[in-house]
Amino acid sequence: MSRVELYERTAPSFAATLAQRGHHVVYRNNASNHCPGCGRSHWYIGRITAECGFCGTAVPLAEARGDYRNTENSLAKTGRSPEQRRSPRTPAHGRKLQLLIEGSPVSFALHNVSEGGVMGEDVAGLFPGATVSVRLEDGSLSPAVVKWAEDGLVGLAFTAPN
Repeated sequence: MSRVELYERTAPSFAATLAQRGHHVVYRNNASNHCPGCGRSHWYIGRITAECGFCGTAVPLAEARGDYRNTENSLAKTGRSPEQRRSPRTPAHGRKLQLLIEGSPVSFALHNVSEGGVMGEDVAGLFPGATVSVRLEDGSLSPAVVKWAEDGLVGLAFTAPN
């Protein structure tokens, strides 16, 4: 059985503004979305993009806010600039610490460290608000709280001075 698709022309005012602003392909929730690559409509939806289930074409979500996990935007959420951080970050790639989650030790790969906390690769079972203990390289334990966990990373804030 063959399939026939009908398309109708859009209003002239929309077409005129499209020529001025350019064409932006986006995935819209609660709308029929066809892939610009293959024309099919099976999608895998993420937080900021949708990917065609057949050809893999990715398009941004129309509803995505655009504050992707980078330093400037993550600091904008807190209202601080990099110069206003409470303590400077030191890169720590390749270093590992140990987290105690409900008393069980788990290896924790660091990305950066500061006097106020650490950022590293996400560990299963961590969620914002969870409390953990961080075993520092000198063997001491420092209590911490999970501030955020997304995109495979987690941010921990120390709750007691080191």
